Amino acid sequence: MVLLGSLSHAMVHAENVLHVKAGKTHELSAQQSVLSYDKLILEDGAVLKVPNELEQLQLNAAWAEIGNGVSILAQGPAGKDGAAGADQEGQAEECKAGKRGADGTHGTQGGEGVALTMVMGIAKLGSLTINSRGGDGGNGGSGGQGQQGGAFDKCNAPAGGAGGAGGDGGDGGNGGQVSLTYRLLVDQGNQDDVRSRISVQNGGGKGGQAGAGGKGGAGTEGKYITMRTLTGNRKWMAGGDEGETGVAGKPGRDGVKGQVLVQQDLRDRMDAMLQNQSAQVTALKDQLVTKLAEEKKQVEEAAKQAISALEQQVISLQSNMQGAADQTAVDQSITQIGQQVEQQSARIDELGAKLEQSIKAMQSQLDQMSKQVNSLNDKVDSLSSNNNSQ
Repeated sequence: MVLLGSLSHAMVHAENVLHVKAGKTHELSAQQSVLSYDKLILEDGAVLKVPNELEQLQLNAAWAEIGNGVSILAQGPAGKDGAAGADQEGQAEECKAGKRGADGTHGTQGGEGVALTMVMGIAKLGSLTINSRGGDGGNGGSGGQGQQGGAFDKCNAPAGGAGGAGGDGGDGGNGGQVSLTYRLLVDQGNQDDVRSRISVQNGGGKGGQAGAGGKGGAGTEGKYITMRTLTGNRKWMAGGDEGETGVAGKPGRDGVKGQVLVQQDLRDRMDAMLQNQSAQVTALKDQLVTKLAEEKKQVEEAAKQAISALEQQVISLQSNMQGAADQTAVDQSITQIGQQVEQQSARIDELGAKLEQSIKAMQSQLDQMSKQVNSLNDKVDSLSSNNNSQ
């Protein structure tokens, strides 16, 4: 564990600013579970260590600059291994079985990862790893060896003592819950790109291994004893059985993975939606203006063509009236001019009606977009009011 005193050269901590230099480690105080900084600067390879004495930590930074290969370490401590059971030394009393070996003790549970709640305004982001894994469970202690069986002469050979039971492995600690809510103070790319540069490791710790059962004690060795028999005055007496091996412990259970939430601040997301909607409204307005200009140009062009055609017809009529003696030809020219005037008038009316329909449709689209923007504005205002009340 790195002490704060030995790290004073590694960081600059003035007023409400925490600045950890490249490749250095800074350990936070175990006395504070809520920390707020105006500026948090973690240079390349910097490590911010969270004491495992803390169960949870809230870290707020209005302005955060994070370099490449930066780590926040908040993992739980590993459990302690169980002690081995003591062996039963020596030999049991005459004609008595050996004593049982002592049991191994259980491994202790791994500590849980620190629960982290972080709110940051990110001005610079290289790559960040957040480690809040649970600690591994301690291994169970092995059982002690059983005692050797006692000597025998006028009794059956006694057995060796049983081995002690192995201790259970400790359970792995659960991973800490990690929540990071961020605001992008400077454009860092899209949301997916930001998340790809933030790695969270908060799996559960491994369960400790089971302690082995102790070895059984040796039985008393067999021997000849003096006894009159049909074949002589000596008899072989079999030795005692070896003691049973102790029962092994149970392995510890793995810890549970913690939950992870990495998200952009809701206000930022609403602002992005507003900007997107505003951009759509602007684009639609530009599109409508262009379309209206084109249709207006078509109407004006049609009117010009109609006027030009009428002028030509009038010139022709004047020529016919001056040089033609046939009244019928004059009447036909007048009739043709009237028909053309009616056709051009109908064409202009048709284009005018289309122009009016386009204007109404475009106005309807603008009204709908305006309502969406107003609705988003209301949501943003409501969110701001809720934040202020909290």
